[in-house]
Amino acid sequence: MSKKNKTRKTTSSKIQVLIDIAKVELLNKGISRFNYEKVIKSAGLSKSTVYEKYGKKEDFIIFLIKSILDELYISFKKYVDELKNFDEILEYISNLNFDIESILKEYPIDDFFTNKRISTFVNNYFYQTYGQVIVNKIIEFQKQNEVRNDIDAIYILEFLISVTKGIGFLLKNRNFKEVVTNYRKLIENALKPIEKIIIVKGDANLGEK
Repeated sequence: MSKKNKTRKTTSSKIQVLIDIAKVELLNKGISRFNYEKVIKSAGLSKSTVYEKYGKKEDFIIFLIKSILDELYISFKKYVDELKNFDEILEYISNLNFDIESILKEYPIDDFFTNKRISTFVNNYFYQTYGQVIVNKIIEFQKQNEVRNDIDAIYILEFLISVTKGIGFLLKNRNFKEVVTNYRKLIENALKPIEKIIIVKGDANLGEK
């Protein structure tokens, strides 16, 4: 191997180290406390090399976020594609159980929405990838009469996004199970075909007698 090729291979491996270190730094510190120069130094690279390849701190963070979202997308799409009915989603929501307070302390999630350029990128990229997967599943459920079909799928997607934001907001000062239980009821009553809601409630009333 020539000296030139060896240098390229070394740089390439250091770039991967840079990305791995940077992802951990970003998730642990958030955007505002992300130390770009420290990450570059830890990977054993020069600032000029990294800046030439990825640009300034904000550009590099956008690259990292896209990389993380791309990694998660494969498993997300597989999960959504395998959903057979709407009740599976409702059960999943009901069975969620984690300590949101600890998560917010460990990972500064709010920090990701304070930078306009980065939050705009995340929002647009979500709609192009994750959002399209959800819309396709909503349309499939509408054809199966699992979800009401008198509302366009894109509006249902917007409703679900609003619900997600509402959950995030309320979890800051309310009990996790209380929030999840109430939002499950909201989603079920808003999106299930009316005849299915009546049947479920009727079965529940019979069980109480």
